Amino acid sequence: LNFRIGCWASSAQTKRVLKVHQMAALRHLSGRCLAAGGLAAALNAPSVAFAEKGEGKNDSQRPLFDPEALERGATALREINKSPYAKQVLDITKQQEITKQHESKEREAEFLRHTAQLNKEREQVRYQEERQLEEQRAQVSARMKQYEDELARKRMMAEHELQRQRNAEMAKLQEEASARQEAERLRIEQQIQAERRAAEQYAADLQKQVQRERALAEAEGRIKENRENEDVNRRAALLKYQEETRKAIESINAVMSHLGNAALELITDKTKLATTVGGVTALFLGIYGAREATRVVGRTIDRWLGTPKLVRETSRLNIWDPKTWGSASSRAKTFEEVKRDFSDIILPGELHSNVRLLASAAANTKKHGAPFRHMLFYGPPGTGKTMAAKRLARTSGMDYAIMSGGDVAPLGGKAVTQLHQMFDWSERSRRGLLLFIDEADAFLGRRGDAMSEGLRGALNALLFRTGDQSRDFMVVLATNRPGDLDDAVLDRMDEALEFGLPRADERKKILELYLDKYIAKAGTTEGEAGSGKAVSLSERLNALLRGRKLGADKIEVQGIDDKKLSEAARKMDGFSGRELAKFMAAVQAAVYGSQQAVLTPEIWDSVLRRKLHEHEERRHFRLGHHGTGDSSAAEAAAAAKQK
Repeated sequence: LNFRIGCWASSAQTKRVLKVHQMAALRHLSGRCLAAGGLAAALNAPSVAFAEKGEGKNDSQRPLFDPEALERGATALREINKSPYAKQVLDITKQQEITKQHESKEREAEFLRHTAQLNKEREQVRYQEERQLEEQRAQVSARMKQYEDELARKRMMAEHELQRQRNAEMAKLQEEASARQEAERLRIEQQIQAERRAAEQYAADLQKQVQRERALAEAEGRIKENRENEDVNRRAALLKYQEETRKAIESINAVMSHLGNAALELITDKTKLATTVGGVTALFLGIYGAREATRVVGRTIDRWLGTPKLVRETSRLNIWDPKTWGSASSRAKTFEEVKRDFSDIILPGELHSNVRLLASAAANTKKHGAPFRHMLFYGPPGTGKTMAAKRLARTSGMDYAIMSGGDVAPLGGKAVTQLHQMFDWSERSRRGLLLFIDEADAFLGRRGDAMSEGLRGALNALLFRTGDQSRDFMVVLATNRPGDLDDAVLDRMDEALEFGLPRADERKKILELYLDKYIAKAGTTEGEAGSGKAVSLSERLNALLRGRKLGADKIEVQGIDDKKLSEAARKMDGFSGRELAKFMAAVQAAVYGSQQAVLTPEIWDSVLRRKLHEHEERRHFRLGHHGTGDSSAAEAAAAAKQK
């Protein structure tokens, strides 16, 4: 289409060029006519040219040459010739003709350049169209190949899916066939077993029936035989009974005859009578004397080597308790040795010094034979009162015995006897005995009308035994409520020490101590709960038979440093020493409850949060919340504290 347009444009331009040449020839011819006779024709040349231009519009109506123009030109030429300026007009006309010829040539050259430019542009357009056509063909070819690849891939995927479905159906059919075969096999096997059981049951029933019929036949035969021989059997049984009766009567007669003869001889012979009576009396006296002597010896041994019933724990020798067979040294210790003995007990500074001084004084008192001083330990639960009393006795070289005041009330009227026996037992200690009475306020409270006779008698018995100072025993009372004790009991106590809750630095030391015992030394002979302490041969054999370990695994500590202990001690404000020990035991249990025996900061923080919550709940219990006390009084106390 562009090519045709270009060709059409070229033909139109060619026609215009031909017309321009025709116009130039006519003008040249008109110039010659003007030179021969007139200027009018030249001046009318535009009319001729206009006529030539318009001949394209209507060639059939107007002629190609107008003769009137020549006439008008001749007339004009004659007028010009008459003019004095005719020559100048002719020169000007010639110059104009020359100028028009130059302009025509320039337009022709411009037309040729324009034609060349159009040809160049047409070639560029054709080349661009051919290139775009090739690119379109390449794109169409690539798309066709991509589409063919996509179709091939989809076809392969469809074939693969179809094959997979066929394989799955085949596997399912095989499984169903195997299941049917297995079910058929089980059915046949069950049928065979059922038939076998039925056959065995039939054989057993048949055998039972045969045995029953045989037993019935034998019974009927024996019955028939006995019925036929009834008279013979009766006579035989009667004869047998008569013979046995005769033998029994003869035996009785013989025995009674011998006894009668012996009694008669014993009565008639005074010597034998006295010997017999003396022997029987000596026999009965020997039996009774041996029984009473054994009872007295047992009481004596138990009195000297046994333990009273009120004593729960003691370091004194007890023949029935192998743990007390070892005996510690009873020599007096110096103050430096006492300090070393109390190095693992964490108490406030002044209280720690007082306890050490009392231990040293008790050791020196025993050394010099002076009477012991009675003491009162009071303070919140779990602050180390019992532990300090045990260490005081061990350090001073004395035996110790621990009893609970709560054991006295159930004894009732027997409490007085039991207390006197316990004090008598204490006085028989060769090394001196420290008698530690825990929960003393349970039976040593203030006397009043509500106190029972048994508790009143027990209080009087203790006051009687502690009225004078003793060189044989030392009484240490422990209570959480010292104000509830009777005034006479308080008057008997020579020393009173208050065991308060540990402060932050003391809590940190206690945590370090129990971390070493419960965690670092776990699984060793030096550790506490869960340690690998030496056990007896029977315990080893028992553990081997039950498949248990003799000791716990060692614990690896990761990330628990001094900063962690300080932070825990700061958060555990108000904790007692026992609560700190339970916290560390809970940490040990949490470590052993994990997959690996490793103590991590996560386990430590988890147990710490739980114990802080438990401590807060216990504090609420003590204040009377949760329905366990007087809530109004607790609220009033809390309001007063806040104010």
